[in-house]
Amino acid sequence: MFTQSVLKNKCYIFSKRDFNDDYSNIPERKINMMLSGKCLCNFPKMLDEIKFDEYPTHNQISSLQNIIKKKLNTSLEITLGSGANGIIQNLVKLTFIKGGNLVTPFYTFNQVEYAVSAMNCFTKRVFMDDNHIDFQKLLKSVDKNTRMIYISNPNTPTGDFVDSDVLLSYINKISKKILIVIDESGIEFTNKKSLIEYSLPNNVIILRSFSKAYGLSGLRIGYMLSSKKFANKYKENIAGYDVSIFSCKMAEFLIEKNLYKENVKLILKEREWLKNELQKLNIHTYTSYSNILFTKNTFNDIFLKALYDSEISVVPVYDETNRMHVRIAIQDSVTNKKFIATLKNLITGGKIL
Repeated sequence: MFTQSVLKNKCYIFSKRDFNDDYSNIPERKINMMLSGKCLCNFPKMLDEIKFDEYPTHNQISSLQNIIKKKLNTSLEITLGSGANGIIQNLVKLTFIKGGNLVTPFYTFNQVEYAVSAMNCFTKRVFMDDNHIDFQKLLKSVDKNTRMIYISNPNTPTGDFVDSDVLLSYINKISKKILIVIDESGIEFTNKKSLIEYSLPNNVIILRSFSKAYGLSGLRIGYMLSSKKFANKYKENIAGYDVSIFSCKMAEFLIEKNLYKENVKLILKEREWLKNELQKLNIHTYTSYSNILFTKNTFNDIFLKALYDSEISVVPVYDETNRMHVRIAIQDSVTNKKFIATLKNLITGGKIL
């Protein structure tokens, strides 16, 4: 179970958790519903085009940056990194070198908090409003020691999405001295307007990933969109070659061929099927704009053990009152069907619920 609060008030929990709490430490079972980077379409073979004995060159990195910039039709600077998570780790190192606190919704991508804890700093996990981000509480939680605000949109683990105009309204109320990181790693699943389509203050950073819609989670590649000034600051302090030539080539190829669209289509189809099948088992989930489902139901450790004993891996997520919800990542059709069948047998056998 996650290490919980140190101090409570009406808006947030003052928290410090480390990488031991990461779900990557949960042993995966045969029916693994934890990992959210999946490719359900077939990748073309292109290994013969990759030279594995070469580092990614400046030209290769620049080529991918320009392709991304053209695809997104943006004037923002593109900076590559080892997945969105790798960029997060670097942003935290840059931002918290002199201390401070992070403000983020109670439910979010936990890696940013773990990185802040590694800098011996604390996180304010702001209470939600029925698992939606409460922007009034988020605003009240910011103080003179706040160095970063992190928002995942669509959110992990809830799958919720905040319209960009609402998000921008909140951003404009925050001091320009505070770095605001908006993680859009799953936005390709939403058909919603991205924040990059707006005029943004220089303190706003947007993250994107090739792990979700593009299915390149194993290659660890993502990128940051920022002002030129911040991109230069990042470049001055962070090594530029933390991506592989294989990652760059694959990302470039998939962008040019628009192959992610087929993967998104297949994942969304599986998501709706899985949501409906769970509902038949009286397990209800929140509306998702991502490639994950988050249960409204709460469970206990007996439920979790029964799943693990039946070779099912899920991610337990604890709410503000320490009740356990479950985050389910969409897998391929075969795995999803095995998951539902096994779950149904456990329920009808009276072992859970």
